[in-house]
Amino acid sequence: MTHADFDSSMTGNKNDQVLQELAQAAQRYPAQSPARQRLLNNLVAQVMQSQQLGHPQKGAWPPQLYEDLYNEALQRTLLEICQKIDSYNPQHAVMAWVNFLLSRYFIRVLNDYRRSGLTYLPASDQGKTPALRSLDDLDWDIPVEESISDNCLLQQFLAEDPENLLKQEHLRERPEITFQWLALEKVVQDRTWEEISGELNISIQTLCSFFNRRLQKLTPYFHRHLQE
Repeated sequence: MTHADFDSSMTGNKNDQVLQELAQAAQRYPAQSPARQRLLNNLVAQVMQSQQLGHPQKGAWPPQLYEDLYNEALQRTLLEICQKIDSYNPQHAVMAWVNFLLSRYFIRVLNDYRRSGLTYLPASDQGKTPALRSLDDLDWDIPVEESISDNCLLQQFLAEDPENLLKQEHLRERPEITFQWLALEKVVQDRTWEEISGELNISIQTLCSFFNRRLQKLTPYFHRHLQE
């Protein structure tokens, strides 16, 4: 082992120890307590700076598409760390747990992308209100650490629907299936289109077609309340 390798190993061990101390400390405080939130924010920051994050299936997809898929999976991973820190087992390294979650979420994001039937579209022309390909496009150009709080804002917006527009959009033959309900199932419950399709006995193609058309229509509404 060279001197550089030794220094790298020592740094890695130190980082692992810091991450584990933060995770275990957060577990000792009640959920939603300010102390736990501070520790979790620090933990997320340390994870992002660790240089140990995995990159599942890197090279298998076009760079722009991979970046979008990866960032969405990473955001979901960091959100789960904050919401389910009590499930962390101190017998394992924190980054091993994080990268396990990241790999799992990447597969979920990839499957959602495939099921949606959407093609990869270029960004809208400059100066125009950008169209949304998915709700996760709302987080573009926002640091991943901040996207956790933005996800909470998105969930709150979907639930409150301040102008009552989301609940007005519904399937023609099934008025109880609104855009609001579908969005909450996808964002809050983190369900796949396959799961929702099976529950409603409606094809994935029908659900995705309805959802994506209404999402394009509601783009200005999202921007008014979430990207001011």
